[in-house]
Amino acid sequence: MEKVMEKTLTNPAEKPPASKQIIKQLISLAIAGVFLYFAFKDSDFNKLLYHTQRLDPAFVAAIFASSLLSHLLRAVRWNILLAPLSDKRISLWNSFCAIMYGYAVNLVIPRGGEVARLVAISKTESIPWAGVLPTMFIDRLLDIAMLVMFLGVTLTLPPLQELNMPFLVPAGLTLCAATVAGLVALPFVGKIIRALTGIQAIKAKIPEHIMTKITQLSEQFDLGTRSLTNVVNLPSIAVLSISIWGLYWASLYLIGCAFHLQDKLDIPKSLIAFTIGSVGVLVPTPGSVGSYHLLTSQALQKLTLIDADLALAMATVSHFIGFVAVPCITAAICFAIQSMRRVR
Repeated sequence: MEKVMEKTLTNPAEKPPASKQIIKQLISLAIAGVFLYFAFKDSDFNKLLYHTQRLDPAFVAAIFASSLLSHLLRAVRWNILLAPLSDKRISLWNSFCAIMYGYAVNLVIPRGGEVARLVAISKTESIPWAGVLPTMFIDRLLDIAMLVMFLGVTLTLPPLQELNMPFLVPAGLTLCAATVAGLVALPFVGKIIRALTGIQAIKAKIPEHIMTKITQLSEQFDLGTRSLTNVVNLPSIAVLSISIWGLYWASLYLIGCAFHLQDKLDIPKSLIAFTIGSVGVLVPTPGSVGSYHLLTSQALQKLTLIDADLALAMATVSHFIGFVAVPCITAAICFAIQSMRRVR
């Protein structure tokens, strides 16, 4: 818990030692390598290439559009969280660019994109990083909540009911209910933390240096959730969060369409595959390389009974478009336009 708080409260200007950074990168690359090995060890490159060459370009364009729209909606949601930090209106363009820079940097430095995103918006909008950091923390919590929600919904879907595990539906409903309860409680987490740590019996058992960090964490929640205390913002954030993840899911469904598999990868199955693949995104590898490929391809193969090479081709194309092409191309365009504006 202490390590999590330290990461949350770290000043981005205070860089860790270079040796520590190098070790982290090497570990991240090693993890990615292991996942890539298991994902591709039995694959046939010629078959992968064959399947990829049969892509429907119209659906590929739709996947690009879906990915871009999800990032734009994320920028809109982030602007709502950032609004209390500035007296002027936060530029949607600057927020969008900061988010795209973050995704692009994540391809090289796992979690390094968070620093890039923080620095970019702080510089373009002249907002202190100390105020921006909590909004990014809340943004991440909202994503985790959506992942848990989608996982809960997934457990109730017909394809999984064929496993004859009666506990899946109750478990799924419980996850959904817990997510809703957590989101409702989110604006009050800072107060809840202070109330709990204010109880003498609890306070007496917590070391002073940890208590200091807990206090800082509660303040971070207060800053990051300031916009959530306005009930007018809550429906917007809820709709935006569901829409963002709905578009992520749509991108995977469209991958099936691009590979001419509409009859095999229907909406419920695509949701299950998407949720399983999203778990791979949590693994600290550069741009979710390897973990996404392995989990998504295995899920697609098991759910649709398609050839292993076809499933891997789908996962690879999905990853390339969503994690490489869209972020890098868009980030380059954002950088070019922002640079020209600065020159003027």
